[in-house]
Amino acid sequence: MNEPMIVVENMSFAYGKDDVLTDVNLIIKKQEYVGVIGANGAGKSTLMKLFLGQLTATKGTVIVHTKNIGYVPQVGFQAVSNFPANVEEVVMTGLFTDIGMFHFPKKEHKKMVKETLELVGMQDYRKHMLSELSGGQQQRVMIARALIQNPELLILDEPLTGIDKEACELLYQLLAKLNQECGITIVMVTHNMEQVARFTGKFYHVSNANVHLDKSSVLCDEVLFDKMKKSKSKGFGSKTYKTKKVAVPEKEAPYDASYKGKKELSDKDVADDKDMSPEKEGTSQSGGDSSC
Repeated sequence: MNEPMIVVENMSFAYGKDDVLTDVNLIIKKQEYVGVIGANGAGKSTLMKLFLGQLTATKGTVIVHTKNIGYVPQVGFQAVSNFPANVEEVVMTGLFTDIGMFHFPKKEHKKMVKETLELVGMQDYRKHMLSELSGGQQQRVMIARALIQNPELLILDEPLTGIDKEACELLYQLLAKLNQECGITIVMVTHNMEQVARFTGKFYHVSNANVHLDKSSVLCDEVLFDKMKKSKSKGFGSKTYKTKKVAVPEKEAPYDASYKGKKELSDKDVADDKDMSPEKEGTSQSGGDSSC
């Protein structure tokens, strides 16, 4: 899949006189899983808001080739954890524009909620109050809310903050499933570079008002070869699915001049890759038996 999902060209953004991002060029293709890293205050959240259209570039262009976008903000479940609603009702709010303010949900709306909760492995908690759930479960509910409209692009702003290690791993598996099996393009702001590198195709590093393809993109490839064979993690359901090896994209020009192309593989790497055939390798499925 070579079609672009997001194209940023010669883009700059400033809050008043304070430059946040300067002369940014990048391209994210459809069905890619991309990480965005950087220090606090570097401009990661600003970049996400530019992708979402919540902010307008001071200079240059930001083009997103879909209007069907799901978004999980940085505050995520913390903002609604005490909201007086159950899981089903929270996910239903993602259909607000379809249902309307003073109308009741129809049969098809309830079916959509049911199928989405099955996808994220939360169907058994649909009548639970959000405050009764763990942090990881609450975040899965917020992801379900973002998925209810079947988005082509899913943007997550540090969705794993404050969640324990085991819950993080389950969420990583869920996002990998959404990307690999459902074909959703994922852009995620994260601090845990090494852990998420098992699933992402590349990383962009935001620093000093610039955005460049980080050397971690090579790390992604190495982690896939060296660590995926050792990773056997728990899933949401009993069914298993096969994890695909994510390839580092080919050289992109002119939008991403910083990208140095696909990592050359040694004979040993190729041999290792053959050992990782789908028949030998698999991970647990993140959701129920529902399809995307």
